[in-house]
Amino acid sequence: MHELLLFASVPAHQHHELLQQLAGLTAMQPRHRLERRVIYKAYRKPGLINTRVGASQDLQGHDMQRLNKMLNGGMFYTQVVGPVSEADFGAQSPSEDPDAPMSGTDAEEGSGNHLYNYENQPWKLEFRDIPEAGTRSAVTSRLMASASLPKGDISTPMNAWGYSYVTEYAVEGDAFILNDIVIFLHRVLHYPTEQESHAPRRQLPPFQQMSPLERTGSYVLQASITVQDGGNQEMMRTASQHLFGLREQLKSAVRLEQADRLSLDTRAK
Repeated sequence: MHELLLFASVPAHQHHELLQQLAGLTAMQPRHRLERRVIYKAYRKPGLINTRVGASQDLQGHDMQRLNKMLNGGMFYTQVVGPVSEADFGAQSPSEDPDAPMSGTDAEEGSGNHLYNYENQPWKLEFRDIPEAGTRSAVTSRLMASASLPKGDISTPMNAWGYSYVTEYAVEGDAFILNDIVIFLHRVLHYPTEQESHAPRRQLPPFQQMSPLERTGSYVLQASITVQDGGNQEMMRTASQHLFGLREQLKSAVRLEQADRLSLDTRAK
C-alpha cells in the first residue's frame, strides 16, 4: 500500500477555529483520538527474523504475511500504536491480589478509580518507508503497511523479531473523514522527565503532566489517502488530485504542503 500526504502547521490560537471549519467542511463532528506510540529500532540484518514466536499465534493469516514482509525488509525504525483514553492516564493498575486494598494515591483519586490494564492494551504495528524521491507530484508519497499485534506486553515479540525499544510518546488530536481523505489535527505529547525506560510503560502518568513537544502549543494538520495499489498510476494521480482539492478548500485557513523527505526518514543507521 502507498500513503499520500500533505501537512500544515497550525498555531494554537487557530486550533478551535480550524476544528469548526473542518467540521463544517466534512459535515461531521471531530473524532477525538489519543494514542500511545512506541518506537522500535531494527538491529538484525534482513532475512534473519522469524515471526514464529509464541505471541504471534494470535495474528490472523493475512496479517502475519504482511507483518513478515515488513519485518524482513531493510533495517528501519517502526512504531507500535495503541489507542488509550484520557482516563487511562494517572489510573491505577489492577492489583495482582484481588483482595488487596486500594492504594488511595492521588492518581487514583484523580481518575475516579478507573483502572488501566496494560495486559489488555491493544496494539498495531505500523511501518512507514522513507518517502519516495524524485516524484513529480507535489505530495508526499511513501510505502506503508500495518498489522494487528497481540494485546498486552509487546516487548517479547518485538525483541524476538529483531527490534529494540527506543522511546515512547503520545499523540492527541481530532480526526475527520472527507470522502477518501483522513484529516488528522494533532499534537505530540511527551511523558514527564523520569529515569530512562527500556520498555513500554505499564502505567501512565496523570494527563496534566504530559507536555507538548512543540512548546508554542501548535498543532500539525495531516491530510492522507491510502492507495491499495501504489503501482496503479491512475489511482495515485486521482488521490493526489483529491489532496490538491482539499488544499484549495483550506487555503484561506492553512497552507497544506509536501513534507521534507528527510524529516520522515525511517531508516535505522
